[in-house]
Amino acid sequence: MKLPIRILISLLCAAIIISMPFVLSSPQILDNEKARLMQDDAEEEEAEDEGSEEIDFGRLLFPSAYAEEDEDSQETDGDVIVETFVEGELHINPEWKLPLDFTVPPLPNPDKYTENGYEDQSIRVSVETRVINGITVHITFVRIADASQFRTAVAGTAQNNKTVLFKALARDTHAIAAINGDRYTSDAKKTTFEYRMTEKIRSKTNNLKDILIIDDLGDFHLFIKSQGLHKDDKPYFVNVMKEEGRQVVNAFTFGPALVKDGELLTIDEHYGYNPHGREPRSAIGQTGPLSYVMVLVEGRTSGNDKAGISQQGLAQIMYDLGCVQAYNLDGGNTSEMILCGPADEYGKLTTLLYFEGDQVAGDRQQKDIIYFATAVPESEW
Repeated sequence: MKLPIRILISLLCAAIIISMPFVLSSPQILDNEKARLMQDDAEEEEAEDEGSEEIDFGRLLFPSAYAEEDEDSQETDGDVIVETFVEGELHINPEWKLPLDFTVPPLPNPDKYTENGYEDQSIRVSVETRVINGITVHITFVRIADASQFRTAVAGTAQNNKTVLFKALARDTHAIAAINGDRYTSDAKKTTFEYRMTEKIRSKTNNLKDILIIDDLGDFHLFIKSQGLHKDDKPYFVNVMKEEGRQVVNAFTFGPALVKDGELLTIDEHYGYNPHGREPRSAIGQTGPLSYVMVLVEGRTSGNDKAGISQQGLAQIMYDLGCVQAYNLDGGNTSEMILCGPADEYGKLTTLLYFEGDQVAGDRQQKDIIYFATAVPESEW
């Protein structure tokens, strides 16, 4: 043979001889090598686990649902829409959205009640009682999936003087939790700014009163001494709402405002409703998007001189509860709050928890209430 060919053959033979231990290894050698590799993998995985996050299988299975929203990621796969929710997040089918009128919402699911509240996929309610400086304070925390679940109800119509007992009005409207309103819908002599479920009752401003407006996103807007609601104010809030496509759903004239834009307010010493006196009080506040708190402070209880609270003291409570906006409602023997219970055999809601500010007066005839409802249809139970 020629020399180059011999060299080539020699190199090939050497390569075969070198690789033979790996190709012809005994089973024991293979097992040992396999065990070593598995051990190395396990140690490597353990080291990675110490400094890494758990694998998000949601991202692996539904990457489009987590994609960054930019111009290059707007494509969709046909008509398929994948909805993802954080565990525990409230949500509803868009078809379940409640009408913004006085339509009665669905009954609460009797299986969704807890010891001190209620929870389904559209609403979470919990009630607790605290004693603050010797004063009994009842607190209802509410979180809803959609702003339409924040509702008001009136006895009869918004334009008449009819009243009914507070508990009856709450139960008849399928309220899960409710608190008294301001009673001004039926008093045409008052200079008030009142809306109920988008129905305008009157829109007169009052330079002595703070106004609360709640829009169709469920957000609170406070106007100190009505500033911003006068039609010659610039900007005029109602026009701004219309320009932004928003809607006034509910509005109240009572007050005073207690917390505004996250700041604790100093109450005007001349504001009405005995601002410095110890009285039963009711208040409502917004703590975040679609998150609210209702508060009732007991007063006029026999044998307790410390019962009741001033408006400034109520403001402090609402601030301490984390309210971004908070507003005082009608107090005295109007102060009432309820957590309705499961419906009875006749389809009427029962009473799970009931609180009254005036411990002597009892359940009072009311014109209006503020309440929260489920959006889950009874067909989905």
